[in-house]
Amino acid sequence: MAQAQAKAKAPTHAQTVAANAAAQVPNTLAQAEMVAAAHAMHGHGPVHTAYHAGNCTLPNGNSACVAKTNVPQCAGNLVSAFAKKYPTSATVKLTGVLAHHTVKQTSANKRFNIYNAIWAGGSLANIHAIAKANGAGFSGYADVVACVWAGWVTLHK
Repeated sequence: MAQAQAKAKAPTHAQTVAANAAAQVPNTLAQAEMVAAAHAMHGHGPVHTAYHAGNCTLPNGNSACVAKTNVPQCAGNLVSAFAKKYPTSATVKLTGVLAHHTVKQTSANKRFNIYNAIWAGGSLANIHAIAKANGAGFSGYADVVACVWAGWVTLHK
């Protein structure tokens, strides 16, 4: 019976993988971490390459980019993992690269509300809610992922 209880308490493979992934999520997430992860995953080495469907290939041979962007899915997965690890404390901060950027679309375009929320910074959960309500891809994270990948914003715990 003790052996059955010990076996029941052992984590499943999926739980172990999730715990290992969560342990590797940093306190901040910036362009450099995303690019390093993508390069490691896709075997591109240390050179910053332009990602697109042709060179963003997953181990099974499928191309995987986030919601019609040039951003590899592994970068999106990092943002999703960051949001899961810090659901209430994750914030988005501008890096200063686009300090004077304005969204040129009108409020009739879904990107208008999403990017204005991102440029305002603040809670990732609030930005995610606005993005999801406005139809952002990759479960509502696509635009945030693209902005971190471009180096316009960073995520903080």
